[in-house]
Amino acid sequence: MIDIRSGGLMLALGAVSFAAHAQTGELQGAGALEEVMVTASKRGDVSIMDVPMTIQAIGADELEKRGIVQFEDYARSVSGLSFQDQGPGDKKIVLRGLQSKGAATVGVYFDDIVVTAANRQDGGGRQPDIYLVDMERIEVLKGPQATLYGASSMGGTIRMITNKPDASQVSGEFNTGYGLTSGSDDSSWHVNGVLNVPIVQDELAVRAVAYTSYRAGFIDDLLGGDDGSLAQDDVNNQDTSGGRVALRWTPSDATTVDLLWITQETTSDGPPWMQPSFGDNVQQNFTINPWEEDLDAFNLSAQTTVSHGTFNFAASYFERDILYGFPATRELCSLFGGGAACFEPENETLYDNQGTLQQPQNRSITAVEARYSSSWDSPFQVVGGLFYQFEENDFSSLVIGTDRQGRPIYQQEKIFVNRLVNNEIEQYAAFGELSYDMTDRVTVTVGARVFDISIDEVGQNLETVFRPVAADPVPTSSSESDTLFKANIAYAATDNLNLYGTFSQGYRSGGNNEPDFNNNETFPPFGSDALDSYEIGAKGRLLDGQLTFDAAAYFMEWDDIQARGLATPDTNFLVIKNVGKAEITGLEVGFAAYPAQLENFSFGGNFTIMDAELVESDPLATGGGDDGDRIPDVPEFSAYLFAEYVKSFGADHDLSARVDYSYTGDSYSTFNDLDGLLVEQGDYSLVNLSATLNYGNYRFRLYGNNIFDEDGIISGFGLPRRPDQVIPVWRRTLGVEFGMRF
Repeated sequence: MIDIRSGGLMLALGAVSFAAHAQTGELQGAGALEEVMVTASKRGDVSIMDVPMTIQAIGADELEKRGIVQFEDYARSVSGLSFQDQGPGDKKIVLRGLQSKGAATVGVYFDDIVVTAANRQDGGGRQPDIYLVDMERIEVLKGPQATLYGASSMGGTIRMITNKPDASQVSGEFNTGYGLTSGSDDSSWHVNGVLNVPIVQDELAVRAVAYTSYRAGFIDDLLGGDDGSLAQDDVNNQDTSGGRVALRWTPSDATTVDLLWITQETTSDGPPWMQPSFGDNVQQNFTINPWEEDLDAFNLSAQTTVSHGTFNFAASYFERDILYGFPATRELCSLFGGGAACFEPENETLYDNQGTLQQPQNRSITAVEARYSSSWDSPFQVVGGLFYQFEENDFSSLVIGTDRQGRPIYQQEKIFVNRLVNNEIEQYAAFGELSYDMTDRVTVTVGARVFDISIDEVGQNLETVFRPVAADPVPTSSSESDTLFKANIAYAATDNLNLYGTFSQGYRSGGNNEPDFNNNETFPPFGSDALDSYEIGAKGRLLDGQLTFDAAAYFMEWDDIQARGLATPDTNFLVIKNVGKAEITGLEVGFAAYPAQLENFSFGGNFTIMDAELVESDPLATGGGDDGDRIPDVPEFSAYLFAEYVKSFGADHDLSARVDYSYTGDSYSTFNDLDGLLVEQGDYSLVNLSATLNYGNYRFRLYGNNIFDEDGIISGFGLPRRPDQVIPVWRRTLGVEFGMRF
């Protein structure tokens, strides 16, 4: 265990002391870093160095140079961020160690569209991964953001911001690429394009994006079907196609209206895990277990500026359909008397009990927000608004027998579990922040969010081989309202050094527990959990802007944790409860440098030290965790470094070489190994190399990801008698890309 309760604060204060001293350095002006603007504070474009919170932004140039098109491509470069991976469209994002069963702990937005994960049974899994083409930037806000962003933004908020239509000129781009992955018999490729067309010069424009991508897998299914007849290679592949169309209308310099439509389809031939007990990069299944996902989203936003401030309005609709398959052959074999032998690598009786768990899911979110941010000629400023969201989820769970070729048989005598749940979640909120400039260098901000959430749910057991007639529907409902607060003080110590301290609260909504459909028994709902966060931080520019840094130290108390456990001591039925308490202490430090003495060279990075553990527990309801156990999926140390050299040789002509290094410390899949299901994760390093040639309107890029073919484990999850299912890091991939602009 790393004890940083006092050491972390001292390191943060030491960084501040270093900054104050380093301002006397002798390097001058050349090569100053470009200023990054963000909109995270909902007060318009503000320099990231002037926002008194921890924000990490990845701009368009870096997205392109690093070949970032999905979440995993940038996740390891964000301090304080970890994740659990169960395949495409099924990530669980963790910021600052906040991870448990229940709803998501990180809010995620695509422009103004709410796309936050929803799988309440596994702490925010099923996070959609929208393909990142033609993006302006990605912003990662760290720490509770409840006052401005509401439920689930406990650990932080991720905002993906697109390039907007340009009514001044026709423009576009085309990109394609090809890659080879170690251990794969297939190849990866992608094609995407962007077209921007003015409709009314300087007033109305449309921008269209289209993409298709195939990522070759490297994990083989050794069995499949009747005695291996459907054995497949590279089943963890990923096929993604989609696009978006945006319309921007600017009737005046003060008013902008944006429309956005997104559509995407993602499929995969099989699960993303391997089973080391059966061999390297292999799994043993007997059925077809695809991932099929379709999503559509719409966004209308409008902004108008008046003499005293800006009014914003945003309305969005998001819908997603998923078909998730999971092999259940070994479990069915055991159910019908096969016993422990069903979990041996080779067992002929398995072929008489082939089955799959299928989980069709539909989710839709409608969200509306109206807000006002002031620009008064006064020491007082405000931002505030109203928010409404309606979410509906349909979730089915079927354990189905299959034919000898692994295909489901949709007949009652082959359906062993058939469950349907529908829930509707409606929430209203009012929020606001008031800031006051005490002096020209000290600003105090206070904020609050008042919310009301109601949840209605209906569950039902349908016909199975064991239940010839469907059970009666079982309705449940719950509601909750509360007020959360924030306070911040910001001190501009010099023109190049900003200090801040923040107290903030976070929450994620509670919900209804599913009934025990076998006897129609209902259980109490679970409430929102509570988070109090205390943070101090510093941001600075040194050496005439050639070096920027940020440092933050924080302590969080997480109470009434949503945890999965037994409904009663004498039952095996699992529910979600509010139990236990955790404390999280952390330190994050980041920097970027463009030294004048090393012409054309830049480097930077960040590191995180974190101590996240239970301090109060209920073994029946915190996954068996005990006091002092580490929170699963949270490394105690992680780091990221990059270095880049850029050589220009004429207008619009340059050659760059870049290396990116990340280290992910060890973590565990569960609190402890009392049930024999703990998997050790992390403790691996990844190195990516790339070289990019920009030649006028043309771009050529060579890259190597995971260049040393590290075989680290991202996630592990165990099932009884099958504890070694792990998701590995992506194998070494070498590729080439070509792009052109016009």
